[in-house]
Amino acid sequence: MTMQQFVLGACAFFVAFVFEHLPMPDLLMWLQPQWVMLAITLLVLNAPRVYGLWLAVPAGLMMDTETGAYLGLHVITFSFHIFLVQLFIRRLDGFNLLQQMLMVLILALAHQLALFWVSQMMEAYPKPIDIWGPALTSALVWPWVYAITQLTIRRILS
Repeated sequence: MTMQQFVLGACAFFVAFVFEHLPMPDLLMWLQPQWVMLAITLLVLNAPRVYGLWLAVPAGLMMDTETGAYLGLHVITFSFHIFLVQLFIRRLDGFNLLQQMLMVLILALAHQLALFWVSQMMEAYPKPIDIWGPALTSALVWPWVYAITQLTIRRILS
């Protein structure tokens, strides 16, 4: 891993965690995208040999501590997410934008569903989790995030 790849990854995670905890009005709280998941997807898509399954441990533990979730919950969901992205990486590069949005929607739904199942199993009175809101907004934000990332990479490499 070069220093440039490390700095870009650290900056992507910093921005993703800031956006993840950005204060929003109560009315729009259910529309907050999963920024960390989008950052992980972008890092694995752009540098699959550098950012692999090892990325799930620090990102998942940071997300667990910041959200107050059970320790290791986000590690497992991010590991599954990275595995699926690496499994379909060649297809994702060849997909058009609408197909990529659909794939991000499916991955975000899987993440939200895993969080919901664990909260149902572990808590006597589980908190309600909105499954569709973050997944839909993550899919709708994906083209913007993907375009900005590609433009940034092109500018840095040229």
